Amino acid sequence: MFKFIQNKFTLDENNKLILTNVLYTLIFKGGSLIISLFTFPAYIRYLGNEQILGAWFTILSILNLVFSFDLGIGNGLRNMLVPVLLDGDQKKVKKYISTAYTIIGFIVLICIILGCFTFKNVHFSSFFKIKENIVSQKTLYYTVLIAFSGIMMQFFLNLITSIMYAMQKSAFINLLALISSLINLLFVSFTKCSNLSSGLISLAFVNVLSVNIPLILATILIFSKKLKGCSPSFYQFDIEFARNILKLGGIFFWVQIVFMFITSTNEILIVWLTNAQMVVEYQAYSKLFMLGGTIFVLVLSPVWSVVTKAMFEKKYAWLKKIHKIMNLVFILAVIFELLIMIFLQKLFNVWLGEEAIQVNYFYACIFTAFGSLFIWNAMQSSIANGLGKPKIEAIFLTIGAFIKIPLSIVFVNLFGSWIGVIFANVISIMAYSIVQPIWIGRFLNKLEIEEVKI
Repeated sequence: MFKFIQNKFTLDENNKLILTNVLYTLIFKGGSLIISLFTFPAYIRYLGNEQILGAWFTILSILNLVFSFDLGIGNGLRNMLVPVLLDGDQKKVKKYISTAYTIIGFIVLICIILGCFTFKNVHFSSFFKIKENIVSQKTLYYTVLIAFSGIMMQFFLNLITSIMYAMQKSAFINLLALISSLINLLFVSFTKCSNLSSGLISLAFVNVLSVNIPLILATILIFSKKLKGCSPSFYQFDIEFARNILKLGGIFFWVQIVFMFITSTNEILIVWLTNAQMVVEYQAYSKLFMLGGTIFVLVLSPVWSVVTKAMFEKKYAWLKKIHKIMNLVFILAVIFELLIMIFLQKLFNVWLGEEAIQVNYFYACIFTAFGSLFIWNAMQSSIANGLGKPKIEAIFLTIGAFIKIPLSIVFVNLFGSWIGVIFANVISIMAYSIVQPIWIGRFLNKLEIEEVKI
């Protein structure tokens, strides 16, 4: 079926790559999203305590912030590998891969040492505002330590996804996510939580396995078949290749950090400005409204590397065309977000059943705006990052990160609710949403004019 669609509607190789990856992404990620919707109420039933569940979501949120501290190595490797893979230069491919794994390995070692010393001095019961008669400080400490160990493993193993992106195999990264989601769902659905302490620690162990086993299998498969002879080696580390990766990756890293700070600190701020129980209500809204964003962002995942490929091939007219198409697709994304808002109460009732919450449509409007801007920014970023031009992102998202916390404090007090944190997100990314598409349009026009002159 995929071959028929490709031959019927597309001729350009880059279009075929995007179409194939998009179709597989929809299948794999669609399954993963459906599983995640069932997993949320299963989490509630498994732990049976919204305050502890809120703390667990917050732990994952904090560790995901740590996960972003890779100095942009993954994204730098992704962009650098595309041209050498197209040239078929196996020696350079091995050097880039070995250099990236060596740097990440060193970062992981430093993080583990720092983490072990830091966690001993943190009073997690106070941090999460959880009384010790509910869950002890010792339980929270072990939960964080186990989850941290898992994220460090993922930190190292996740480089295989950057390699798969460069190989134009982005759809199969979503297959890994599907497997992870399925493992988590099966555990919380068919395992009984005898008490909160053992249940929380077991949840941390399963999370470690679910995210890392698929990455280990993917790594073995890629280096035993597609990139046989290119497996990483410490002896192939090259300082010049490291500079190349870090030069571009450093900007990607900063963009990643500030964007994660804006979007991934919601749970932390909600806990600090309200209480941990409110995180569960936030998650209920977020899961549905970010569903559209997640789908569109993942469908766009092949675009980044294909844009890098098109730049290397100097197909500037194609780049301009794909940018226009993506801007039109955004209209569909907004319609999707509006439909979620209209049918939100029915969706909550079907999804959460007896645990369904009563919809606050003021909250829903803010989430609709944030979800739409999230998709719009992802579309513009996939083009800018593929072009290797993340400067605009770095500038305007940095501004957004600086104003996120003070805006959250102001709006939480103004609205008297955690929704102020999400409204702060909207304001924080607004400027970037306006400037980036204007810059891309002008840059692509300039490239097309130069191509005509040549």
